[in-house]
Amino acid sequence: MVIFNISHFMPDLIWIVLIFILIIIGMIGSVLPALPGTPIAFIGLLIYKLSPLGDSLSWWWVAFCATLTLLAFVVNYFIPILTAKKFGGSKYGIIGASLGIFAGFFLPSGFLYGPFLGALFGELMHDFMDKKGALKASVGALLGYFLSMGVNIIVCGIIMTIFIIHLTYTYFSNNG
Repeated sequence: MVIFNISHFMPDLIWIVLIFILIIIGMIGSVLPALPGTPIAFIGLLIYKLSPLGDSLSWWWVAFCATLTLLAFVVNYFIPILTAKKFGGSKYGIIGASLGIFAGFFLPSGFLYGPFLGALFGELMHDFMDKKGALKASVGALLGYFLSMGVNIIVCGIIMTIFIIHLTYTYFSNNG
């Protein structure tokens, strides 16, 4: 069932390119903290489902990807906190890591060292004498950031795979 049909305005290739670009932006957003990567990729899949090309894609797959997207969104907030705490971080280190992730977006390659330096400064502000503990919590915050990034990349990869497999199957089954 096609929800809306504007295929006479937009050829198939334009749909494919638009959806592919959204999913690629989602992949990039999985690495850059300022872009909501998995939601952008999911929007690409949803547009595909609502377009004439994705008419036969099951709503089950869309619901599955929506669930993964929500889980990835939650993981983004909890994994860095949990790993920083696991490595001995205080609330100051967690706040510092969060600020470091945000500030790191505006610096060259800052998204790589932002969480680490933010947690380090936060922990040192909390207890300047415990440099070893501050360093340990910083490593935990950085590890958590990379773990959550990995989860987002996997979810975007699943969305991309569903899109490509369904598009390929639909194209070859309809065009012989």
